[in-house]
Amino acid sequence: MKKLLLITVTMIMISSKPMAQDSIPGQKDYLNEFQKQVVIPSGYHFYSVKKVVADNESALLFRYQKDRNENKNGEHFSFIISENEKQILGFTYMDKKFSNSKMISKAEAKKIAETFLRQLDNSLAKELKNLWIEQHDEQIIANDKEAIISGIKYKCYRAATNDYCWVIVGFDGAIVTFERNIKWDNTAGKRITEKWLHDSWVIEKDKIDVSSEQEVLKTLLETTFLNGALNDLNTEQMSNGFHPDFAILIADNTNLKRLELPVWIKIVEEYKNDVKKVKSGDRNLEYKFDLIDVTGNAAVVKTQLFRKGEHVITDYISLLKFENGWQAVAKVSNEHIRNPLKM
Repeated sequence: MKKLLLITVTMIMISSKPMAQDSIPGQKDYLNEFQKQVVIPSGYHFYSVKKVVADNESALLFRYQKDRNENKNGEHFSFIISENEKQILGFTYMDKKFSNSKMISKAEAKKIAETFLRQLDNSLAKELKNLWIEQHDEQIIANDKEAIISGIKYKCYRAATNDYCWVIVGFDGAIVTFERNIKWDNTAGKRITEKWLHDSWVIEKDKIDVSSEQEVLKTLLETTFLNGALNDLNTEQMSNGFHPDFAILIADNTNLKRLELPVWIKIVEEYKNDVKKVKSGDRNLEYKFDLIDVTGNAAVVKTQLFRKGEHVITDYISLLKFENGWQAVAKVSNEHIRNPLKM
């Protein structure tokens, strides 16, 4: 029977906290596959799982934390496993206990790393050539203070696939980090493979992703709302940007009214087909985006609308990202003048 790999030299019990309901179909199968080989440290609670791409291949990224609040750059245990083959691509154990300045010897780290690799994937272990063994440091935030996580890194090269693998061993013999199949651009001197286990990289990537999504949302609303329901009156585009169940929500004394999408489109069509109304210019509005706030698959956009320089409407549009892209699901407004669109 294959031995269960321990991330410390003594047995660590799995956290008893139950996993949250599957947010990704079959995620428990991937967790179980990981736990056949590696034990998750006690005191760490399930925080999140999401699909990611590693070297153009789909994978699942699991994250466990001591703290149930978001704590990027904080203590965490994370692992990444390929979707198709359920191959463990890596894990990292960022715990402040590894800020201990005392280091294990290189000889002992080599022995532990090689044993670990043989138990995890003997075929991988046989193909690896050790390049060097040196101390490696990572920085986290623990208890609002910077902590340097240190270990001895056993770095290897696999000629058969032209990629790299490494194991970092902590002061107590625990495996701090394991990564495999890492592609490297030696000319540029930088890593090609995504760094999903490294919070600093994820934070920077999130910033880029949010900026990109903000541009997508801006273009979507300009096309389907600001030049769909307004200005160009391109009503054909409205259905592309608004979910079929979208509604404009309106406070009516103590009641909440809903102006459904089909009714809204009909109102705009009637305006568009009425020469007198079009000539009035009621729907010819300048606009600016005050806020485009994106968190994962949810977003809110705040727009300010003006007519001939007069501030007439402030809109808040809520959007969700579906499999086919972003769509608006609700809109609420504050009218700065009475019935500005003569509805």
